[in-house]
Amino acid sequence: MKGLIKQHHRIIPRRPVFDFTGTPSHWIYDDPLASQILNVINPITPAPERWFCQTFRDALPLIQDEQLKAAVIAFIKQEGAHSHGHTLGTRHIEALGIDLSQYSQLMNWIFHDMLGQKPFGYELRHSALKLRWLQTRLAMVAAAEHLTGVLGHWVLNADGLQQAPVDEEMLRLLQWHGAEEVEHREVADAMFRHLSNNMLLRTTTAVVTFPLFIILAYIAVETLVAKDPQLPQRFRFKDYLRAARQDRVPRVGYVLAACLRYFNPKYSPLHEGSTEQALAYLNQMPAFKPA
Repeated sequence: MKGLIKQHHRIIPRRPVFDFTGTPSHWIYDDPLASQILNVINPITPAPERWFCQTFRDALPLIQDEQLKAAVIAFIKQEGAHSHGHTLGTRHIEALGIDLSQYSQLMNWIFHDMLGQKPFGYELRHSALKLRWLQTRLAMVAAAEHLTGVLGHWVLNADGLQQAPVDEEMLRLLQWHGAEEVEHREVADAMFRHLSNNMLLRTTTAVVTFPLFIILAYIAVETLVAKDPQLPQRFRFKDYLRAARQDRVPRVGYVLAACLRYFNPKYSPLHEGSTEQALAYLNQMPAFKPA
């Protein structure tokens, strides 16, 4: 199946240099709760990004389209850089006194032991079963990448967040990651269509994937708030609604509407976000190293 990649630009792996030495846990200086909601991106990212990379590496030998293969290799390098960047962010949060080790263990168990090459540790010996599990993982990655692309578009356009008093280094981490998610947003969808294109599989895995990531994000927020010595109360939904009205965090309606759009038979990831906007941000972002 040819021509699944519609964008004409070459995806470029990048590795920005980050220095969180002066970054406080409440990096939105006047909004500790919104800071912790957005801090979720750090502990929730590394394990799934490694899982994305491993899934795509497993599928690489099966790709017949050279343009898609080049895009997939760049995608793997970008996702590896994202995992590294948010691992640094997680370590910084832990250095400030918030223990995220149990949450990280949960994430590693889900994306390595439960959803990895050996689901629940079970060795898949039959080639047809291995292929079906690989296709299932690709479908889940495509659904997850839909969410990351949607959230990447949000962070590039969140006027409330950009106008808030913030630590520029943590905001730069979020915007870099968001821009690259928009830049490569069609790759996972094209990969799934190339190796399966089973719409029933695509739909059923999305029904599982969307709630899974939303629940994991909620657990991360609860963990960050509960272990924050400067936030005595538990996470309160009314505080989230206030931050959402200020456009400092994504609105529930924004995320749910994006999930529903994925089930439209005419869905295309290119209908989400703007490649031009993402590249404009990435091209002016300083301090890159080759990924």
